[in-house]
Amino acid sequence: MKRILAVTLLVVAMTATFLCPGAVLAANPEVAITVTAQVIAVTNTQASWGIGSIVPDAVVYFSASGTQDDDYSQLNNTGNVAIDVEIQGTNIEGGDYDWTLNTTASPEKYSLFANDAGTPTVYDIEVKLSAYNNLKANLAVDATADWSMKFTAPTAFNADDDGAEKSATITLVASKYTP
Repeated sequence: MKRILAVTLLVVAMTATFLCPGAVLAANPEVAITVTAQVIAVTNTQASWGIGSIVPDAVVYFSASGTQDDDYSQLNNTGNVAIDVEIQGTNIEGGDYDWTLNTTASPEKYSLFANDAGTPTVYDIEVKLSAYNNLKANLAVDATADWSMKFTAPTAFNADDDGAEKSATITLVASKYTP
């Protein structure tokens, strides 16, 4: 009996809502959606590094003068999310003999290390050939980070090398920071 009464009251209430001239129902309710695309973008102030002519075992820094300058280049997060920036290098190619990127300089092998402003004068970020290494973690939106590199020439050059100009590429890759 209670169930019949409850159902009857519900039907009466619903009927009264539809029959009442003052009742208004939304015919087409809407849901507003807002969304923002994640933009991962970074710029770097220095796009090239002309080391010039060097002797075996020379140490040269990524700077205007070739001497140590911890804040020579600057990363800028131009996207809209915090980012991590990683670095990777390549072998130096050109002339009769290429130089291999290596952890330590040795005959026909060079080394390259980077630093960031958080560790001045300490070049402890190895620039690797086959993997990326973290250069700067959690770079906030619109933030900048200073950085530099230290190049150590091979301890010996191949005697038959023609002395032609050689080149390599350093790649910086930004990705969304994930704590």
